[in-house]
Amino acid sequence: MKRISIKDVAKKSGVSTATVSQILNGKGGRFSNQTRERVFRARDELGYIASIAARTLKGFHAILIGVIVPSFRLPFFANLIESMEKHEEYGVRLVFFAATDNKIESAIRSLLARGVAGLIIGRSIPESMKIYQLLAKQHIPYLVLDQNSDQQARDRIIVDEFQGGGLVANHFVELGHTKIAVVSPQKMTHNMLQRRQGFVDALDKQNINPVIINTADLSKHSGYAVTKKVIANKVSAVFVLNDVMSLGLMRGLVDSGVNIPRDISLAGYDDDDYAQFVTPALTTVSQPVSNIGASAIKLLMNRINFPNLPTQIQKFNLTLVRRESTSSYKGIA
Repeated sequence: MKRISIKDVAKKSGVSTATVSQILNGKGGRFSNQTRERVFRARDELGYIASIAARTLKGFHAILIGVIVPSFRLPFFANLIESMEKHEEYGVRLVFFAATDNKIESAIRSLLARGVAGLIIGRSIPESMKIYQLLAKQHIPYLVLDQNSDQQARDRIIVDEFQGGGLVANHFVELGHTKIAVVSPQKMTHNMLQRRQGFVDALDKQNINPVIINTADLSKHSGYAVTKKVIANKVSAVFVLNDVMSLGLMRGLVDSGVNIPRDISLAGYDDDDYAQFVTPALTTVSQPVSNIGASAIKLLMNRINFPNLPTQIQKFNLTLVRRESTSSYKGIA
């Protein structure tokens, strides 16, 4: 279906497109309050958003796709963006936007105003139904990555996070660890909940109850800040839900005189670029970032070109990369 246009607003409000244009651009002072209210009501009911691209980029024919992530600073999303740029199709342009929870709607409206033909949403959506209705009115297709649990989305890329958590748990068990902790942020996205649950469930099968230690957020500083809690719990192995926090905790343990992995084995998640270069090199779960980026663009372009396609779901498995930060239990914790 075509996107809502200014002509649709004019038809619904019973005035000319010129009148609509002037009123919506703040130049409708000569029109009656009744006429202005009728135009605004039609705009809101239809969900019309003026396109900056239509006004300023006439003759520009490339398909514009918006990509929304929670942060440009987290290495996983930086790698994801790089992957998408590498797999950018001819005739397609990508626009990236980082948005916090309370800014996601304004980010989407900004991208719609720029004339995007579709969206890739790589972060959680706090009010998913509201966003779904907004995009449905605009006839803008969107695809979600596994950071959110948006059930309205027709197209999804799913990474088996439950399996990923289980990989780490089984690795610890194989190494003989029984006193284990998991470090996770207080506020978790859908995929991180799955990640931790997979870890906990795999340990439960071995009658092991891990200590759950919460951090403020996903930063290196938060990882460093929980060092004393990790040591106080006298664990021999720790699973940290992302590599960024792992790096902070690693620094904290070293500063506290803890040897990794002799005293405490440490495993992260994401296999960020630096994971193999720190000392000791970090054992971590590797996500197929390149495949995720390529598939996201492919699936969304399928939807743009063929709107009536059935639901598209692409699922990826994960692998554990074993490095120097984990070793067999030595009986010291």
